[in-house]
Amino acid sequence: MFEWGSRGAGDRGVSHVLGVVLLASAVIIGAVLIVQVGQQTIGDVNNDANVELAEEVMLSVDQSFQRSDTDESIEIPDRVRSDVDVSSEAAYNLTLNGRPACSTGNRSLQTMRYQEDGQQVGYQGGGVWRMTESGATMSSPPAVNYDEGALSLSFANISGQQINGDSVSVHTDRNATRNHEQALGEALYTNWSYAKARSKLNNESTLSGTQKCDPRRVTDANLTIKNSDYARAWADWAQSTYDDKYVEVTPNSAEPGETIHIRFALGDVSDPAFEVDRMSVKENSSDNQKALVTATVRNTGGLQDTQAIQFNRSGASKNKTVEVTLAEEESITVNKSLNADNGTHNFTVASNDDEAYEIINYTSVPGSPSLNITNASIPASARLNQVPSATVTVNNTGTMTADQNVTFLVNGSVNATRSVTIHPGNNTTVDFGPAMPTSENGTYDIEVTTDDDTYSQSSEDGHYFVVGDSGVYEITSVSPPGGLQSGEKATIGATIENTGDVRKSEVATITIKNESGTEVYSESKTLTLDGTRSGAENETVSITSGALTTPSYSNYTYIVETPDDTVNGTFTVGKSAPPVFDVTSVSVDNPVGPENETEVGFTVTNTGGEPDSQTLRISSDWTDDTSSDEQLDPGENTTVTQTVTAPSEEGFYRLNFTTENQTTWRILNVQSDLVVERDGSGLTTKERVNASIELKGAELEGSGWDYISHAYVTMSLDVQNQSGQHTIPLWRDVGYDFEDGDVNGPYAERRLINDAYADPYEYSKTFEKNSSISVVAKSYSCHRYEYTGVTFKINERWYDTARCSDPAGVRISISDPENSQNVDILADGERLPGYGQAEPEQRSLEDMLGEQRLNETEDSDRASLNLADGERVFLYELSKEDANPDNAGSTGDPDYNDAVVLFRTNALERDVTEPRFKILDVDAPARVDENTDATVTATIKNVGNASGTAKLTTTFDGSPYSVKTETLESGSRHQFDIDLATSSKTPGQSYQYKLNLTNPDSNATAGGKEWGGNVYVGEEDGPFMQVDSVRAPGTINDDESANATVTIANVGEAKGTAEIELYTKNTDHPSPSFSQHDSATISPLNYSETEQLNLSLPTDRGNYTYYVTTRDSTSAKQSFFVGQSHVVVNDTQGVNIGAEAYDTSTLIERRGGAQRMTVEVLNTGTVGDDRKVKLTVENKSDGGTAFTGSTTVTAGSGDLTGVEEYPAWAGYDVDLDPGYYTYEVAVYNETSSDPEDTATGELYLKEIDERGATGNDSPISIDSEMVTIGG
Repeated sequence: MFEWGSRGAGDRGVSHVLGVVLLASAVIIGAVLIVQVGQQTIGDVNNDANVELAEEVMLSVDQSFQRSDTDESIEIPDRVRSDVDVSSEAAYNLTLNGRPACSTGNRSLQTMRYQEDGQQVGYQGGGVWRMTESGATMSSPPAVNYDEGALSLSFANISGQQINGDSVSVHTDRNATRNHEQALGEALYTNWSYAKARSKLNNESTLSGTQKCDPRRVTDANLTIKNSDYARAWADWAQSTYDDKYVEVTPNSAEPGETIHIRFALGDVSDPAFEVDRMSVKENSSDNQKALVTATVRNTGGLQDTQAIQFNRSGASKNKTVEVTLAEEESITVNKSLNADNGTHNFTVASNDDEAYEIINYTSVPGSPSLNITNASIPASARLNQVPSATVTVNNTGTMTADQNVTFLVNGSVNATRSVTIHPGNNTTVDFGPAMPTSENGTYDIEVTTDDDTYSQSSEDGHYFVVGDSGVYEITSVSPPGGLQSGEKATIGATIENTGDVRKSEVATITIKNESGTEVYSESKTLTLDGTRSGAENETVSITSGALTTPSYSNYTYIVETPDDTVNGTFTVGKSAPPVFDVTSVSVDNPVGPENETEVGFTVTNTGGEPDSQTLRISSDWTDDTSSDEQLDPGENTTVTQTVTAPSEEGFYRLNFTTENQTTWRILNVQSDLVVERDGSGLTTKERVNASIELKGAELEGSGWDYISHAYVTMSLDVQNQSGQHTIPLWRDVGYDFEDGDVNGPYAERRLINDAYADPYEYSKTFEKNSSISVVAKSYSCHRYEYTGVTFKINERWYDTARCSDPAGVRISISDPENSQNVDILADGERLPGYGQAEPEQRSLEDMLGEQRLNETEDSDRASLNLADGERVFLYELSKEDANPDNAGSTGDPDYNDAVVLFRTNALERDVTEPRFKILDVDAPARVDENTDATVTATIKNVGNASGTAKLTTTFDGSPYSVKTETLESGSRHQFDIDLATSSKTPGQSYQYKLNLTNPDSNATAGGKEWGGNVYVGEEDGPFMQVDSVRAPGTINDDESANATVTIANVGEAKGTAEIELYTKNTDHPSPSFSQHDSATISPLNYSETEQLNLSLPTDRGNYTYYVTTRDSTSAKQSFFVGQSHVVVNDTQGVNIGAEAYDTSTLIERRGGAQRMTVEVLNTGTVGDDRKVKLTVENKSDGGTAFTGSTTVTAGSGDLTGVEEYPAWAGYDVDLDPGYYTYEVAVYNETSSDPEDTATGELYLKEIDERGATGNDSPISIDSEMVTIGG
């Protein structure tokens, strides 16, 4: 029996890195370290040389504290033993941003000192100091390093008494060191004091202080030194070492024991820059003859500064100023009232670095603006991650220029603002498309407000905005007319596609208006189209107007509308109508990952009456423009495309599509972690990935007075890819045979929550690119239950359990279309449906997922997910059919906690997909009768991992003869039959043939694999030693050896022998010529006998031609390449964990552990080769090995001439828990024990609920050793 609970859900181990402070101290390893100072002992310190030699000793003491790999000692003779002691009088304090809450508090700054006759030498704060009659001076600087806004400290925490022995032993307490450093970090960044944090750590408790200083927002640190005999020397050191622009010291000089303050500017220490923005001009409510000018001033530089901000109005004689002081990224809103009168005025606000202005028009003074929302075009629905158009028209009906914000609200919360400046009587259109809430399925209330007006979609248009789980009718293209003459009819077509999730019936309308805006024709059609879950459908609708007449020519407007999209355009009617290049479709595929390539494009139709040539352009402010000059006749269209690389940062980016008549634009939605995307009730892979599916719990249960009954639930994995539909039963072979895959039974629950039982509920698999994945859960009705021996303790009460021993039919299956919403797939930060609804007998979502994966709100019934990188959660409702997560609100509603599955992307599984062809065998006769053709049969195999075309080229008797091709799937074989025209050859001679096998689709420029031989025609009375066949590898590495395999056949009727010679020439040589490279003599052969032998080939680099000869026969010349492979670690985006790739030179930072790690290597040489790639991961804190493993990769094959870099990937199942690690990747050539290339880096895997940023983000680094000195 055991207590019911959560397995591994709530306990957090102490990470090697606390919060964001890098506490990677140079901890002295070993229980006891004895420090030695070579031949100098403290006994040598005497007479006038005492101070100097004591200084040498203290320098060596500092070095000893830094070393950890040798045993050392300090010998203390009796006569000076009493002159060396440890003092704790001095103290230090480190405070961030001037906030007492972000401070280490006063910490003891222990001093190891030698003093005699009023003179003193001390080791304090990592520095060596001297005190003489003239005062304190520095001999060696303290362990304080400051560079470009980054500060690191390393103060040894020394404890001990006066030395009373023959030597000093130094003991390093590693556990105390770790606790000390973590407590310092907690004191610096949270509301906990050092003492509280240290007490918690000593009691092995978890730190949980509330963050008070964001490590990424630290702008200064104040190091205070108190009660130090060397105070003056500390001040002198800081002043002389650092620029006072960045480091301030007070006071300038000090007496022994006086407090010293050293302030370091941290983070960005660039020059201050006061930027002026968000300027507005409004009427002054207290004085209607003045304008209230307001602006925000922000210091975008690094250092603090004070400036006078000037306010001015054109034509005014006096400026007004406001003095402001701002640190890095600080901002302040300032305002002044300036006189105003009728007319147009230029108001300016200026700092020393920037200026903003507004041109304001008064039609009367006093005056006021009035912004009214006169038109709104906001869609009713959108698909997930779509960026729709959502526009409102704002009109200023007041008497003063409006300088206001138009605010966009979602469910009552501000989602975006747009600043507008509109003169009286004018209007502007504002697009809130990028701010529409399309990143999460749901129903939303949309509002747009100004200071004077409000538009509410639900009240004014009668509907809410729905994302996902709905149909979305997008207008994907329009086909307007061109070249219409007066009296002709206009036909306009439009293609409507349902890009939403589900089937939908909706109206599409096409309207034609004349130049005055009067509607001349309109027609609507109701469309019923399937959504993406059933394969997105589209339909083309069209209308034909009546006759359109015009005296000369007229412009007409067409409007295509659905509830979710609107497209406008123009066309002309009349024989003298000018050309009009109208944009009729735009293609932007959203979303796209940062720095990923995507193709965008637009189609243009000439809807005018004359042919024309125009420049069509795709432009943006973040990539190069693409333009194309196109000639179009009336009615003709063309498409312009551009492959763009998305920006490196997430966000919305505008793309402009321009003709000389029209400009339209679309938003490119750049999002991270797009390797796996949600797709209805499943996921879709955009890359080949390795992923894990882990059951976290199943709680479809009921209860009685003293028992819990468990329903029968099974799970399977449905995968659809290019090879078809596949169903993989999950966990059918787990546990007892009678369970048969029941993941909800008592035995399954016991395995999930009790560490005494193995937890087998995790499945890993590599999914191909463009695979659709669905984790299908099925619940069953039950004919009969039976009790088990499993009991659970819940709220201090024990319960028996019953399992379903006789399942009936399927109750609910997620694979049924009507239950497609019975699974809710959520990502990090998304809200949980029905949170807190678990019955007493059920484990809650917190129990199943762990408290670190949940963020509760003040309302205990609401919580959001806090997931590691690459994680998704599947939540299942298995008791109510046709459920909806939006309805999971209270008791009796669906609760979505009947089963919980965690999906985790472990790594990208990349590989070079290409065909590789090999000649397995060639069957050819050595001799044929005259008037007979010889048939050569070559067997070819595709040993690559993709299908491809094999090309076999044959030469015969020195001339090109035939070319044959065949498409081969991976692993398949094919026989090529080549009939050589030997029947036409003169008998009594031997004729050469050569086969050359290539891949015509390869990027390599080298030749293919070759096989050569001879066929004798007719009969020969004497011996005839023919070179029957020659084959050799086409390419080798210069550190390898290779042979040509030669078969000699006696095709004569008499016995004979032969001297076999191989000749080569290096064609890369300036004057190449053939020379004998190897030779051999074979034993006598009778008629038709053969012998096979090997002759060596060159190993010096170069391109070679070679042939084999006997006195009777010579082979065709063949090619042979000796190159060099060179395989290195790809330092750019070469390390992969989860869905992300990282540079080796940067700190890799992720939330959660790492299950798998892959490393990309590049062969930059000219020959493919195998390499052993070794990965070693060590704990940063103690150097202990966390993982080590090797794997062999194939970085290309054959001749890679013409291939710039050939990649290969090495994968490792590292299974790393959260912590701070270093790693090394080493590439080994089999001919050398030394690595060919290495790359190192650091890996910071944060606890899922860990606060703040990384140490790399913080400008503070603290090292501290707990060292005990005793005799």
